[in-house]
Amino acid sequence: MEVLNPLQRWLEYERTFDGQTWIDFTREHADIPIFAVAAYLLIVFYVPPILEKRQKFSLKTAFASWNLFLAVFSTVGLTRTLPHLWSNLREHGFKWTVCTDPADWYNNGPCGLWVGLFIYSKIPELLDTVFLVLQKKRVIFLAWFHHTTVLLYCWHAYHNRIGPGLWFASANYTVHSVMYTYYFLMAAGLHKLARPCAPVITTMQIAQMMLGTTVTVYSAIWSQTEPCKVDPANYKMGLMMYMSYFWLFSILFLNKYFGPKPAPKADTPPRKKRQGSLDLTMCGVDLGTHDGAGFFHSGGRASKDNTPYSSRSELNAKNE
Repeated sequence: MEVLNPLQRWLEYERTFDGQTWIDFTREHADIPIFAVAAYLLIVFYVPPILEKRQKFSLKTAFASWNLFLAVFSTVGLTRTLPHLWSNLREHGFKWTVCTDPADWYNNGPCGLWVGLFIYSKIPELLDTVFLVLQKKRVIFLAWFHHTTVLLYCWHAYHNRIGPGLWFASANYTVHSVMYTYYFLMAAGLHKLARPCAPVITTMQIAQMMLGTTVTVYSAIWSQTEPCKVDPANYKMGLMMYMSYFWLFSILFLNKYFGPKPAPKADTPPRKKRQGSLDLTMCGVDLGTHDGAGFFHSGGRASKDNTPYSSRSELNAKNE
């Protein structure tokens, strides 16, 4: 019984959770994500030069543990949010789940708690890049842009208690439960087991962006003619984010998995393997050389010790 007591207390806390308390805290502390982003960008741009003359930190075990924790966290979050969304979608329809005030259906109880945890988890997820920096890996534009914009958007969305929030949280938990499991397996050295999942994860990420764009567009349209619990500034920011990431992931997927692989000329020295037919770079990054289950990382192969590039935005792929 002693082992069960903490679990029972936690389940009781979930059952009686009042989400408005956390929303009020978010509204009263709009400065927190600003400070977090500022500190994060300082680490991204100013810590690497400091570490140039020293050996990279050996964080393989810590990194694997971090990804395992996030995989479990996301899976539990999925079980608390998606069933609630699905049952209300079946009972009330799509428009109701997009436009209804969260206070009337998911702000409290287990679902409300895990929506709140989803919002606040965007701050510790910044540690993904800290791992990258400490291992002397290059942090490219798409990595830090993603982390900063998602944190700022989520804090703003929770602050305004937007109706479609459960759609976004459920989709993100679903993708992350698979994605972080993949990152854990890669960090743990189980590459043969994990690598076949990469295109599946990319497909899930693209689907998430399509879903987010669709929900955001409908919420914006409905809010023009009838009551819909959305914020104009928030849905504009959300639309920008989802559409930009849909485009980026689509380019990545097509280039990685569907582009032809040109053979090197016989009379020329062998060149580094290049996948895909799209001779594209983005933010100085060759799009033809990236693992398909995450955001882009710098050209070149993974380090021999298979140190992951990033648990959230980039993957650590061994030479294929």
